[in-house]
Amino acid sequence: MQLKMSVAVTACSNRLRKPASVFLFLSSLLLIAPSLADAEEGSVSLPMRDRLTVEPYAGTTFAVGGTVLREFSEVLTQSANVGGVPFSTALGFEVRERDFSDVFETPQEIGVQLNYGVSDLSELFGGVSYMRAAGKSFDALLFTFTGTLGGVPVAVGSTLFGEFEDYQEFAANAGFRRFLDLDSGFHPFVGASIGARKVSAIDLNFRHSSNGVVIDDVGFYKPSLAYMVGLQAGFRYDVSDAIALGVSTGVNYRSQLRQDDSEVSGFREFHNGNNDGDIIDIPVSVRLTAKF
Repeated sequence: MQLKMSVAVTACSNRLRKPASVFLFLSSLLLIAPSLADAEEGSVSLPMRDRLTVEPYAGTTFAVGGTVLREFSEVLTQSANVGGVPFSTALGFEVRERDFSDVFETPQEIGVQLNYGVSDLSELFGGVSYMRAAGKSFDALLFTFTGTLGGVPVAVGSTLFGEFEDYQEFAANAGFRRFLDLDSGFHPFVGASIGARKVSAIDLNFRHSSNGVVIDDVGFYKPSLAYMVGLQAGFRYDVSDAIALGVSTGVNYRSQLRQDDSEVSGFREFHNGNNDGDIIDIPVSVRLTAKF
């Protein structure tokens, strides 16, 4: 049983980059779930006291707050460089605040949880997950004074575009859910969770809009160990005596990342641009619950 489950989750993780991966993931789970489950009668959508269930899931999140890049402005009065490329004096720029959805594509997430029935209406859970989001281009610096960038003149009003490397997060979580018994196969729940997350280092690549200057692999966030807390709401619906399908949403807070200023020197404000790195998001996932 454990070997089959491991093979299914590993295969899905390798296909996470494809848009159809969520559907392939859930379809494969539906095929293997009968072999994971007992034939014992009972509602899978409600917790079973002193019993374990397994709950693979796949979904996404929608950022609604937090700050990945702080807003600031600066006029250089001395030499400075980013990634080894010199910026001249008398060069001014502005940076707009950006949240996660401004600089990353919609993420994909997969995970698996084990649920333990504390009572007929409540359960404890714990599990692991992986989330990935591709970076997307955004206007990083708007130049407000003339100067040079890498020895090439920069015009007022021109833009230095940025693109972050992929966001990748491995997480472990635990929590509690409380269900409503509506005397049917449909059972809503609410819950809360806490977790720890390991986020890979995130570099920032720059492209100037007119003079062709390229600055790659500028350190922005170091590898980070951080935490997250969240509230959940959703439902489960019995498909059979062994399987329930469900949908979960809620709100999460993902705490700050570790700033990396090793590739930036000579700036006063630029160093503060990566002081946050937190995310407030709404997760949405489709879940399959099966008995052991």
